[in-house]
Amino acid sequence: MTPGDEEFLTELYRNLTKQAVPPMSPMYVPLEQLPGQVMGPDAVKLLCRTITMTTPGEAFFLTGLRGSGKTVQLLRLRQDLQRRGFAVVMFSAEDYLNMHEPLNVVDVLFFLVGAISDQAVEYDLIDKGDSATSRGWSRLWQWLSDLPSRTDVTGVEVSTTVLGTKASLKAELRRDTAFVAQLRESLRGRLSELVEQANHIVGDLVDEMRRRWKNGEWKGLVVIVDSLDHNRAVDSEKFQQVRRALVNLFDKDYDNLRLAGCRTVFTLPMYVQISAAKAPRRVTNLRVTDRERKPNPDGLVAAREVLLHRAPGRKLNRLLDDDAVDRLVLASGGHLRILLGLVMEVVTQAESLPVDDATVTAAIQQVRNGMLPLADDQRDMLRRVAAAHELPLGSQDDWDVVATLLDQHFVLGYQNGEPWYDVHPLLHDEIASAPAAG
Repeated sequence: MTPGDEEFLTELYRNLTKQAVPPMSPMYVPLEQLPGQVMGPDAVKLLCRTITMTTPGEAFFLTGLRGSGKTVQLLRLRQDLQRRGFAVVMFSAEDYLNMHEPLNVVDVLFFLVGAISDQAVEYDLIDKGDSATSRGWSRLWQWLSDLPSRTDVTGVEVSTTVLGTKASLKAELRRDTAFVAQLRESLRGRLSELVEQANHIVGDLVDEMRRRWKNGEWKGLVVIVDSLDHNRAVDSEKFQQVRRALVNLFDKDYDNLRLAGCRTVFTLPMYVQISAAKAPRRVTNLRVTDRERKPNPDGLVAAREVLLHRAPGRKLNRLLDDDAVDRLVLASGGHLRILLGLVMEVVTQAESLPVDDATVTAAIQQVRNGMLPLADDQRDMLRRVAAAHELPLGSQDDWDVVATLLDQHFVLGYQNGEPWYDVHPLLHDEIASAPAAG
């Protein structure tokens, strides 16, 4: 392999690691504009239109499988809303919350207020100053400090002054589970007061933004919350605890999370069911096959465009011939992150350019090996999905299995007219060889 080949592979590998590229990036591909509507209706266009028609205080939802491109779509949404004259802040829940542990309305409200304050400074929407970045956190801390102690039902006094310094509130919320537990306990029975305070702080921030706004008519603030779908629990039991807490959060506390001063967009995993009255917009995988698993030419073209835009000089054929590209696209099931991972594996194993069939086969097998072995309940559920192209959700136990399969990308979702599901193609043979349940 020549030094030029090595340089090409290094640059390509680095491009492949950049999973979420903004619309202004030369690597960005406007999939919604390609023929065949391979990802279903344009979720961003519809979501943007809905937001402009509403008043502050509404919440909106974007859902889809992890790795299907939700963050890229949110970057598009931010750009489109800014063009329409909205002030927009966007942040990741992972930067503020411990995604390994179940969430609660108390910590999520603290996170929302603090993050909005932080990002208002970052986006130059409020005046910068010595305390500007911590303004929301400082006011939350002061409110906590001013709350009187109370006595719980066992007669034990619970202090509501849970912090020693203002600076620790943001950091402790993410890293200290004992602190989060104490915060929740100290505010038990005071949720309405917290909601009122959160709305008051955010309302004051929005008033300041409006006074400072210089980009034409003030249309309002839109808050985009990414990564609430990133369940980082390391074992199955904790994963289900985190999942159920998120389901309860948006089922029971939906109204408490609607901040009156802004419009809020949340990304949610597909296992969080939202009522028809507030149905989410959906981002799905590229439809590279149809329900009968026959290749979809439009989907193959779209996936090829994604890879072409990552290849230095658009010279994808320097690494892969057309047949090899199609093999990798079909092996990915149209899941963009898995597709990038497959090509990264090819790059890692490449001994010469273009690579041979054996290298492509080895890369596909390496990714497949990472999906195995399957538990018996997973095999059974996958066979049911493959047969019906739906999510079999007859019981809570079914939800437990399906949520894990969705999170691990063993089940992929698509749209053409209506949502439908299939088993990841790298597991087709594994499911076909599995004995029937019962």
